[in-house]
Amino acid sequence: MKEKRHNQFWAFIKTQKYFLGYIYREHPLSLILFCILSLITATIPPILIILNKQTIDTITNIHNNPDAQEVVIILLVVTFLLQYFSSVLSNIGIYIFTRITQTVNYVLKKIMLTKLIKIPLKEYEDSSFFDTINLANIAISGNGVRVISSLIGVLQSLISLIGICGILLAIHWILPIALFLSTLPGIILIFIAKSKNYRMTKETAAKDRELGFTDNLFVDKSAIREIKINDSGDFLLNKWSNLFKVIQKYKLNLALWECKTKSIAALLLQVSSLVVSLILVYQIFDNKLSIGDYVALLGAVASVQSIFGSIGSHLGSIFETAIYNSALMQILDYDVKNKKEVDPIEIQSVEEISLKNISFYYPKTNVKVLDNINLKINKGENISIVGHNGSGKTTLVKCILGLYDVSDGEIRVNEKNIKDIDKITYFERVAAIFQDFYKYKFSVRENLGFGNLKKLNDDQELYNALQKVGLYEKVKNYQFNLDTYLTREIPAGRELSGGEWQKLAIARGFLKDSDLIILDEPTASLDPLSEMKIFELFNKLSENKTTITISHRLGPTKYSDRIIVMDNGNIVEEGNYDELMNKRGVYYEMYLSQAKWYEEQITQNSI
Repeated sequence: MKEKRHNQFWAFIKTQKYFLGYIYREHPLSLILFCILSLITATIPPILIILNKQTIDTITNIHNNPDAQEVVIILLVVTFLLQYFSSVLSNIGIYIFTRITQTVNYVLKKIMLTKLIKIPLKEYEDSSFFDTINLANIAISGNGVRVISSLIGVLQSLISLIGICGILLAIHWILPIALFLSTLPGIILIFIAKSKNYRMTKETAAKDRELGFTDNLFVDKSAIREIKINDSGDFLLNKWSNLFKVIQKYKLNLALWECKTKSIAALLLQVSSLVVSLILVYQIFDNKLSIGDYVALLGAVASVQSIFGSIGSHLGSIFETAIYNSALMQILDYDVKNKKEVDPIEIQSVEEISLKNISFYYPKTNVKVLDNINLKINKGENISIVGHNGSGKTTLVKCILGLYDVSDGEIRVNEKNIKDIDKITYFERVAAIFQDFYKYKFSVRENLGFGNLKKLNDDQELYNALQKVGLYEKVKNYQFNLDTYLTREIPAGRELSGGEWQKLAIARGFLKDSDLIILDEPTASLDPLSEMKIFELFNKLSENKTTITISHRLGPTKYSDRIIVMDNGNIVEEGNYDELMNKRGVYYEMYLSQAKWYEEQITQNSI
């Protein structure tokens, strides 16, 4: 336990050192100016207490001093100017800190997003990874920078505290000690509350995400359509309500705990105030204090209690910041902790790919999704991978693409281990169109250009890609152009049908000049006739290219050079169409089960 706390302490120091250093690098002059302004502001409260004392004492003796009226006016003017000066400094400090916060949050978010792009795809299969992302986003939204304001706030409070405690010590040594002890429970409470709040955030993270998913259904057009047709509105509303209540219960329990403990802390605070007030009154009765002293010291007492509370709040913020920043550091440090530094091998083309005894597990599971796969893919081959749902087809191609690192065995590209290859040059030579491709709510140009950013502004290339999949006329008409947004949520935006989105995704894949094209259910939203046309187009465009196609529909697979049949993460059959049909095995049974349906659909579309 002691060693764990020691490690946590040094992790805390490392994290805060990183953020402080980062903030200083981004805004050195602003940070220095912010510190100077904060320290100047910290010296003002003790001065105001002394001014108030002098003002009240002068007023009480106004009949004995003919110049008292002028002195009071001067003191009031000086007090006003000092308070105004303090307010101006505070406002300038707020502006400077806002400027620092916006810049640093932007840069930190950009760094985090860059890291997320590099993190292996398999991590996204683990729900706890999304918890870490959620906590990291909380850190970036303010906690990351708040450490500097909290540290300066502590220093600022200490400076004010020293000045005011000096005044109290002159009256009685017990005063500052009593005030500190009375505020100590409140300070401890802040730390406990911050820790409880963090645990609550972690415990409710999954429910909170589910609540967000459910909440978004009520503003998603596709979801609303199904909700209306299926009359599932009340069910979803109840689901949303139940999720909200679960999270609300956590928050209310925490709020109730804070209510009880804060009430006890407030009682101690008020008791100490009463004790201090009685001490001051006794000093007046003993003619050791003037009325001005009494009023000023009461203000000093309130200030000291407020400052102790402020110090506790700042320390609590630093503690909370450290907790959330640790999640952010997990992401920012991911490559350092998980990646071996090697000189990557650049490749100019993909000649062959070989899989040797590869197996794959998802994070934190012992279930083999792929089990001892051996496969060689030669340049120019047209390969189809078929199998029932969950047989491992998509996982296999993600491993081939280098999106997943295999758990056992190795994948070699051009006889080089894929782990040693420069992924950027490899990705330049491959194109992939997944069944669950993303529908970017951006322009047609951007939806296409993401396939090859070098051609983003080449209108002719973009139109050629659209023409290949039959979308040229759609985009060329008066309602559409390359810069039309594909969402009704943007003014003048337009919508595409499911099949049109599928064609657009295929066009995006065609835009890249690749050696290897992987098509994961590329025609899932197309009718059989359109599917046949797309596969004919694939065959035409894939001359001298390697094509790997995953499809539930087996009709087009008869044109493949080789068919891989998968089941439960294993390759159970391999061969061309004639070989597998003559074998009368798994592929044969699957093909016959689809043949009648497939022929009927083709006939209906031909009528």
